[in-house]
Amino acid sequence: MLRLIACLVGAAALAGCGGAAATPDPEKEKAAIETALRQWPSDFNTENVAGVCGLFADDVVLAYPGGEDSNSGELCERMQTLFNDPVKRYSYAQPDIREVLVDGDLATVKLFWTLTVTDPVGKVLDTGVEDGLDVFVRQSDGTWKIHVSHAFTK
Repeated sequence: MLRLIACLVGAAALAGCGGAAATPDPEKEKAAIETALRQWPSDFNTENVAGVCGLFADDVVLAYPGGEDSNSGELCERMQTLFNDPVKRYSYAQPDIREVLVDGDLATVKLFWTLTVTDPVGKVLDTGVEDGLDVFVRQSDGTWKIHVSHAFTK
Protein backbone atom coordinates (compact mmCIF):
# COMPACT_ATOMS: atom_id res chain seq x y z
CA MET A 1 0.00 0.00 0.00
CA LEU A 2 2.79 2.46 0.86
CA ARG A 3 4.45 1.63 -2.44
CA LEU A 4 1.21 2.52 -4.32
CA ILE A 5 0.90 5.83 -2.46
CA ALA A 6 4.56 6.63 -3.19
CA CYS A 7 4.00 5.90 -6.91
CA LEU A 8 0.88 8.10 -7.01
CA VAL A 9 2.69 10.97 -5.27
CA GLY A 10 5.62 10.60 -7.66
CA ALA A 11 3.33 10.54 -10.70
CA ALA A 12 1.50 13.63 -9.46
CA ALA A 13 4.79 15.44 -8.96
CA LEU A 14 5.99 14.54 -12.44
CA ALA A 15 2.70 15.64 -13.96
CA GLY A 16 3.04 18.97 -12.20
CA CYS A 17 6.56 19.45 -13.55
CA GLY A 18 5.64 18.72 -17.14
CA GLY A 19 2.12 20.12 -17.16
CA ALA A 20 0.80 23.36 -18.55
CA ALA A 21 2.29 26.60 -17.32
CA ALA A 22 0.67 28.25 -14.34
CA THR A 23 -2.15 30.64 -15.08
CA PRO A 24 -0.84 34.22 -14.86
CA ASP A 25 -2.07 36.30 -11.94
CA PRO A 26 -3.88 39.35 -13.43
CA GLU A 27 -2.97 41.52 -10.43
CA LYS A 28 0.72 40.63 -10.76
CA GLU A 29 0.57 41.32 -14.50
CA LYS A 30 -1.22 44.63 -13.87
CA ALA A 31 1.52 45.62 -11.42
CA ALA A 32 4.22 44.75 -13.97
CA ILE A 33 2.56 46.96 -16.59
CA GLU A 34 2.16 49.84 -14.14
CA THR A 35 5.82 49.52 -13.13
CA ALA A 36 6.90 49.73 -16.78
CA LEU A 37 4.69 52.77 -17.35
CA ARG A 38 6.06 54.51 -14.24
CA GLN A 39 9.64 53.85 -15.38
CA TRP A 40 9.04 55.44 -18.76
CA PRO A 41 9.05 59.14 -17.65
CA SER A 42 12.34 58.56 -15.85
CA ASP A 43 13.82 57.11 -19.04
CA PHE A 44 12.38 59.96 -21.09
CA ASN A 45 13.52 62.69 -18.71
CA THR A 46 17.07 61.31 -18.62
CA GLU A 47 17.07 61.01 -22.43
CA ASN A 48 17.51 57.24 -22.29
CA VAL A 49 16.44 56.42 -25.85
CA ALA A 50 16.84 52.66 -25.35
CA GLY A 51 14.60 52.78 -22.27
CA VAL A 52 12.03 55.00 -23.97
CA CYS A 53 11.86 52.78 -27.03
CA GLY A 54 11.98 49.61 -24.93
CA LEU A 55 8.41 50.04 -23.73
CA PHE A 56 7.14 49.53 -27.28
CA ALA A 57 6.95 46.29 -29.26
CA ASP A 58 8.91 46.14 -32.51
CA ASP A 59 5.63 46.02 -34.44
CA VAL A 60 3.94 48.84 -32.50
CA VAL A 61 1.44 51.13 -34.19
CA LEU A 62 1.41 54.65 -32.75
CA ALA A 63 -1.60 56.77 -33.64
CA TYR A 64 -1.84 60.47 -32.85
CA PRO A 65 -4.55 62.90 -33.97
CA GLY A 66 -3.62 64.88 -37.03
CA GLY A 67 -0.65 62.68 -37.82
CA GLU A 68 0.25 59.57 -39.72
CA ASP A 69 0.46 56.31 -37.82
CA SER A 70 4.07 55.54 -37.00
CA ASN A 71 6.18 52.57 -36.00
CA SER A 72 8.94 51.88 -33.47
CA GLY A 73 11.76 53.06 -35.73
CA GLU A 74 10.04 56.38 -36.35
CA LEU A 75 9.31 56.75 -32.64
CA CYS A 76 12.95 56.23 -31.69
CA GLU A 77 14.12 58.71 -34.34
CA ARG A 78 11.58 61.27 -33.08
CA MET A 79 12.77 60.80 -29.49
CA GLN A 80 16.40 61.33 -30.47
CA THR A 81 15.41 64.51 -32.35
CA LEU A 82 13.53 65.82 -29.28
CA PHE A 83 16.47 65.08 -27.01
CA ASN A 84 18.84 66.91 -29.38
CA ASP A 85 16.69 70.08 -29.58
CA PRO A 86 18.91 72.97 -28.42
CA VAL A 87 15.96 75.34 -27.86
CA LYS A 88 13.45 73.20 -25.96
CA ARG A 89 13.53 70.68 -23.15
CA TYR A 90 10.78 68.11 -22.77
CA SER A 91 9.75 66.28 -19.61
CA TYR A 92 6.95 63.94 -18.66
CA ALA A 93 5.34 63.70 -15.24
CA GLN A 94 4.36 60.33 -13.83
CA PRO A 95 1.36 58.96 -15.74
CA ASP A 96 -2.14 59.20 -14.29
CA ILE A 97 -3.11 55.55 -14.78
CA ARG A 98 -6.87 55.22 -14.66
CA GLU A 99 -7.45 51.59 -15.56
CA VAL A 100 -5.48 48.48 -16.45
CA LEU A 101 -7.40 45.47 -17.73
CA VAL A 102 -5.48 42.23 -18.21
CA ASP A 103 -6.91 39.30 -20.17
CA GLY A 104 -4.39 36.55 -20.83
CA ASP A 105 -1.57 37.89 -22.99
CA LEU A 106 -3.36 41.18 -23.77
CA ALA A 107 -3.93 44.24 -21.62
CA THR A 108 -5.45 47.65 -22.16
CA VAL A 109 -4.47 50.76 -20.27
CA LYS A 110 -6.37 54.04 -20.00
CA LEU A 111 -4.10 56.83 -18.81
CA PHE A 112 -3.14 60.49 -19.04
CA TRP A 113 0.35 61.87 -19.64
CA THR A 114 1.44 65.43 -18.86
CA LEU A 115 4.24 66.83 -21.01
CA THR A 116 5.98 70.06 -20.08
CA VAL A 117 8.13 71.97 -22.58
CA THR A 118 10.65 74.49 -21.25
CA ASP A 119 13.38 76.66 -22.68
CA PRO A 120 17.03 75.93 -21.75
CA VAL A 121 16.80 78.07 -18.57
CA GLY A 122 13.61 76.36 -17.37
CA LYS A 123 10.89 78.81 -18.41
CA VAL A 124 7.72 76.84 -19.18
CA LEU A 125 6.75 77.26 -22.82
CA ASP A 126 3.88 74.78 -22.92
CA THR A 127 2.16 72.08 -20.91
CA GLY A 128 -0.05 69.51 -22.56
CA VAL A 129 -2.10 66.57 -21.38
CA GLU A 130 -2.37 63.48 -23.55
CA ASP A 131 -5.32 61.15 -23.07
CA GLY A 132 -4.05 57.70 -23.98
CA LEU A 133 -5.28 54.20 -24.62
CA ASP A 134 -2.61 51.54 -25.01
CA VAL A 135 -2.85 47.87 -25.87
CA PHE A 136 -0.07 45.79 -24.35
CA VAL A 137 0.99 42.32 -25.46
CA ARG A 138 2.94 39.92 -23.26
CA GLN A 139 6.22 39.08 -24.99
CA SER A 140 7.78 35.61 -25.13
CA ASP A 141 10.13 36.59 -22.27
CA GLY A 142 7.13 37.49 -20.06
CA THR A 143 7.55 41.27 -20.28
CA TRP A 144 4.78 43.57 -21.46
CA LYS A 145 5.21 45.96 -24.39
CA ILE A 146 2.87 48.39 -26.08
CA HIS A 147 1.53 47.00 -29.35
CA VAL A 148 -0.97 49.78 -30.16
CA SER A 149 -0.86 53.28 -28.70
CA HIS A 150 -3.47 55.97 -29.24
CA ALA A 151 -2.86 59.41 -27.77
CA PHE A 152 -5.28 62.29 -27.88
CA THR A 153 -4.23 65.77 -26.82
CA LYS A 154 -6.76 67.51 -24.61
